[in-house]
Amino acid sequence: MHKPGSGSPNLPCRRWLTLALLAGMMAPLPAAAQTAAAFPDRPLRLIVGFAAGGTTDIVARVMAEAMAPDLGQQIVVENRGGAGGIPAAQVMLNLPADGHVLMLQSGGLNQAEAMGSPMPFDAVTAFAPIGLVATSAISLVVHPSIPATNLAELQAYARTQPNPLRFGSPGISLSTFLYAQELGIEVEEVRYRGTGAVLNDLLAGRLHGYTIALPGILSNVRAGGLRAIALAADRRSAVMPELATTVEQGFPNIITASWFGLVARAGTPEDRLQRLGEAMSAAIARPVIRSRLTEAGLDVVERTDPASFNALIVEDRARWETVVRRGNLRP
Repeated sequence: MHKPGSGSPNLPCRRWLTLALLAGMMAPLPAAAQTAAAFPDRPLRLIVGFAAGGTTDIVARVMAEAMAPDLGQQIVVENRGGAGGIPAAQVMLNLPADGHVLMLQSGGLNQAEAMGSPMPFDAVTAFAPIGLVATSAISLVVHPSIPATNLAELQAYARTQPNPLRFGSPGISLSTFLYAQELGIEVEEVRYRGTGAVLNDLLAGRLHGYTIALPGILSNVRAGGLRAIALAADRRSAVMPELATTVEQGFPNIITASWFGLVARAGTPEDRLQRLGEAMSAAIARPVIRSRLTEAGLDVVERTDPASFNALIVEDRARWETVVRRGNLRP
């Protein structure tokens, strides 16, 4: 029989202690431990460095719609155009690196950096690549009055003219200078505020040519208003398979493409980047999404990963640095 003060364990107390320990083991994990499972816990933002309606914007909206169900959150597209995408990048870099803000990245930042535009960040290392969505090789189109159906004929024609050929550009187009440098011809770059203004003057014959990704020019070429004479790639595009590549035409160094992919801010946790990458890969694997992007004139990637996307970005930057240096193009 138990006597008070004997030092024997109190059985009711032991039962309460056991219950308390079990309750503690079953209690929810601290918020920090739930971070990965909870992500994303609110709507995401997808920033686009160009105005609504362009190819970059189209890609962003298709991907936002496609990834949202997998992530369980809405993805809101924000257009912040201008200056090659620098203002858009600055918006992202002023926000937390928590994966809730993404950017639809293209080559604008690399070209702006190559030209020496003031940029308070590194165009490569400031971002964490998630994956490449699609590409579109840069085509060269001319007004039908130009007597050239291929690059050799354009080269010969340009060399007989007393003045440089006039090429339009919505800002600055380093692809124009890449073509000119490899063809060994002189061009005058005429800058406009947007693609629409370039096309107006090109269709009217006030410009000779334009270098642009296929999505932006496809309808005009098919309607006969313009003539496409080359695609800056080593293989033909499924969008316009009849258009010969620069490599086929004997100019293997003219290879360049518009590219479109998703990035987050550098420093975003790896588990969140992986979660976003999985949602992106699942989206571009869906036939309906691939069809929508292909119909817009894009070559959708078969698969993607951060490492290969980063390699593409680095290679793209090096290409434009070479073009700028060779042509002494910096102001």
